[in-house]
Amino acid sequence: MTTANLLYEEDLTLLEQLKAEDPGAFAFFYGKYRKYLMIAATSMLGNEVEAQDLVQEFFIDFWERQLYMRIDPAQSKNREMVIRNYVHKVVYNRCIDKLAQRKTQEQRIAQIPVPDEAVPPQIRMEADERHRELLWSLNTAIARIPPLSAQVFELSYIQHKSRMEIALQMGVSPHTVKNQLLRAMKILRSHLKKG
Repeated sequence: MTTANLLYEEDLTLLEQLKAEDPGAFAFFYGKYRKYLMIAATSMLGNEVEAQDLVQEFFIDFWERQLYMRIDPAQSKNREMVIRNYVHKVVYNRCIDKLAQRKTQEQRIAQIPVPDEAVPPQIRMEADERHRELLWSLNTAIARIPPLSAQVFELSYIQHKSRMEIALQMGVSPHTVKNQLLRAMKILRSHLKKG
C-alpha cells in the first residue's frame, strides 16, 4: 500500500471516529492539525495572538458544531488529504473574514472627525491627544475580543443586523449570537473602564 493510500485510510478512520463522537479522536485530530493551522493562520494574519484565537475558535466550533460531519471524502480533490484540505479551507476563510473586519475597523477609525481647523492651537492639540488616546483604547479593547465575538459585535453594532439575521448568516443559533454579544460587550466595558 502506498503512503498516499495509508494517509487516506488514516483520514477515513479518523473521520469515522469523529463522526462517532469519540473524544479520543478529537484529541488526536487536535494534536495532528493544531501546529499546521497555527502556521497557516499566523502567516495570513501576521499576528500570532489573533491566529491563536482564531484557531482555538475553529477547534471549538469543529467539535461543538460537529463540522466534521461536513467532510465528504468523495468530494475531496486530493484523496490523501481529506481532512487537511477541509480544515485548511475553513481556517483560510476565517482568516479572510478577520482581515476584512480589520479593514472595516481601520475605515471606521479613519472616518472619526478631526477637530475643526478654526479651533485655537492649544485646544486642537488637547483634542488631538484625547482623540489618539480614545483610538488607542478602542483598538486595544477590540483586539481583546475573540474573533467570533468580534464578528458578532461588528454585525450587530456596525452593520445593525438583528440577532436572527446574524445567526442565519453565521450558521449559529440566536442564543449563541446573544452570548457572543454579551461576551464582546463585557470585554469592551472592562477594558475601557480601566483606560
